[in-house]
Amino acid sequence: MGVVSTTEGVVAAPAPPAAPQAAPAPAPPARAELLELAEVAAGLGRLDLREVLRGLTDTGVRLTGAEHGAFFSTGEDADGERLDAYAVSGSGGFPAATPVRSTALFAPTFAGGDVVRVDDVLADARYGGGSTRGLPAGHPLVRSYLAVPVLTAEGSVIGAMLYGHQQPGRFDAGAEVAALAVAAHAATAAENARLLGDAQRARQQAERAAGRLELLQRITALLSTASTTEEITRRVPAAVSRALGCSGAHVLLIDEEHLSLVGEPSDVFPTGVRRAFATVPLDSGTPSTRAVLTRRPVRMTRGDLARLDRLGGTSESLAEEVGAIVAVPLLDRRRRALGALATVWPAEAGGGPEVTDLLAAVAGQVSQALERARLFDAEREARSQLVGSVAALTDVARTLQRSLLPRRLPDLERVEVAVRYLPAVSGAEAGGDWYDVIRTGEDDVTVVIGDVQGHSTTAAGLMGQLRMAVHAYLTEGHQPAAALQRTNELLLAMDTGLFATCCLVQLDQATGDVVVTTAGHPPPLVLGAEGAVVEVDVEPGLPLGVADDLGCTSARLQLRGRSSVVMYTDGVVESSADPGERGLDAVRAAVLASRGSGAQALADRVMAGIPHRLADDAALLVLDYAGPRAHRDQVSTHLLPDLAAVAGARAFLRDALLAWDVPEDVRDSAELVVSELVTNAVTHTGTPAELVVARETGAGLLRISVADRSSRHPAPREAEPDALGGRGLAIVDVVAQAWGVTAQGEGKLVWAVLPLSGG
Repeated sequence: MGVVSTTEGVVAAPAPPAAPQAAPAPAPPARAELLELAEVAAGLGRLDLREVLRGLTDTGVRLTGAEHGAFFSTGEDADGERLDAYAVSGSGGFPAATPVRSTALFAPTFAGGDVVRVDDVLADARYGGGSTRGLPAGHPLVRSYLAVPVLTAEGSVIGAMLYGHQQPGRFDAGAEVAALAVAAHAATAAENARLLGDAQRARQQAERAAGRLELLQRITALLSTASTTEEITRRVPAAVSRALGCSGAHVLLIDEEHLSLVGEPSDVFPTGVRRAFATVPLDSGTPSTRAVLTRRPVRMTRGDLARLDRLGGTSESLAEEVGAIVAVPLLDRRRRALGALATVWPAEAGGGPEVTDLLAAVAGQVSQALERARLFDAEREARSQLVGSVAALTDVARTLQRSLLPRRLPDLERVEVAVRYLPAVSGAEAGGDWYDVIRTGEDDVTVVIGDVQGHSTTAAGLMGQLRMAVHAYLTEGHQPAAALQRTNELLLAMDTGLFATCCLVQLDQATGDVVVTTAGHPPPLVLGAEGAVVEVDVEPGLPLGVADDLGCTSARLQLRGRSSVVMYTDGVVESSADPGERGLDAVRAAVLASRGSGAQALADRVMAGIPHRLADDAALLVLDYAGPRAHRDQVSTHLLPDLAAVAGARAFLRDALLAWDVPEDVRDSAELVVSELVTNAVTHTGTPAELVVARETGAGLLRISVADRSSRHPAPREAEPDALGGRGLAIVDVVAQAWGVTAQGEGKLVWAVLPLSGG
């Protein structure tokens, strides 16, 4: 950094009389300077920017020996350059009003970032010849002058620290060093203020995004149980009002026959206005009718609304109670108007652009729900007209339902499963509820329950497609959250206009570890060994078919003894007249009363205790778990894709089995199995592998598994008598009690089980 310093050059005009010269004041001791600067640095993060800069300016005046000083920032107005004073310190001197005009004396510091130190302004040819001596008009006398720039980390000038004294020669090299140190702290303070502002803005944006997501999730959950137009128009306004904090909201729908909007306006309006707005001609100019006609959001404030008081001849004033109304159109997938969603705000500033954007997103969900509701209404009407064909349709529905649900469930070592299904309406058993039980590993089992919106052959057909998709993704080895995300992408691509909820529970039978993941579905109930019935604490997430990203999260828990897991669809606990709490309490009581009775008895008791007539299909899945095995020891090692890994794997196995005191004949058999499985993995896949050896003393078993990254499954083959290879899996088949192959993500797991007792 350059330094502009001068003591030479005398102007022709006589200088005004100077005050008696005093000896330069000694600079503060270096140790004292350091301690004061350290104290200033420690306080940079505790005060607001103006306070910090004021304190730094005071410190600079003390450390440099100046009479007065100031911090100036750069700026520009319509007339040219200016300087804004942020802090002034000392025995008077710098103007208190801002901005201060830039002058010749100030310019070098702001133009190039140079330090300027002048021993005597009056004796400097550049400044002393003018009437203002390079200073703004009206500025007090300055003889000694010191200016240092305040620079960003990139070297840009953001301001300057300026110091002055009425006596010449007051600032030496030590004062310059002190001034630079203070300027560095000023730059840090300014940068801290900028970073704090950025962080605050980022936090505010995150909070707004979280609030938006919460409202959308709330509306999604609400619409998932609202199957009629009346339910939608009644439930949505209350949810929107609570979430946005507006004084009221309403949904108005188009009456195409009378070219008007009809509905129940917000009770914020006076009685006469509300009565007049219940049926509004489309050409009336209200916010809702304008939104419908323009297919764009409309916002009207008190002045515009006052002119609408004449609508319907009411004498009550709309503008007295309402500051603003924001209305967004409800459009179907072809952008045909269905109606409008409007919010009412008490102040004219209410309902800004962010609210409008959020309302538009909510309106999209409501529009889809209204379309679905109208489809349901049409379906019910058609069904009532086809009463004579009910028997035939019922037979078709029953056949479809049976063909889409699993015909048999797998036999599991430590788990008993019971399933139940009841239709919403007697004689019509086609619906969107489904269940499944999938063995996803040697010990892992995943149970599934889901609910497609509605109960019709369309919902049943979609249910079958979703059940098979979930089954396939889990069988491929995808974890529950990934399987639900892929199923969601499939449903969106199908563009059915329907959505579905789903819950997956993955259980490791050996350890009792459980992973629970849901997509908008009620979480399962768990009756643990301690005898309490609890609901799994898991984020519900969005239903399938609503958004591109489900945002699934999983909850993990462990079943430590004999336990029951109960999964259900909405029809088990809810009815059109009951929000679900009474039904859920009945299920809890039935589960608790059936403790220890087994899965089948528990399922019968829950279904028999449903306290309402079914308004929705009801599916129930009960999992009765015997508890973890008595004891399990496990070790593992990673293997390189090289034949040399076979010998290392055998040595690893021998060490583990010797440590576990496994009989010699079992060790020999296990070593043979490991040799064949590892040889297959490193020879035929060309990928790294992992060997896992587990001893289950309670079950008396030794489990050996080799995982690799190849999806190609091995298969036994006949080897020629004189062939050197090809007998590996045949040997495993003879030596092991059981063996198999399980898909695992992008690879597979080849496993074998041997008895620990040998013989």
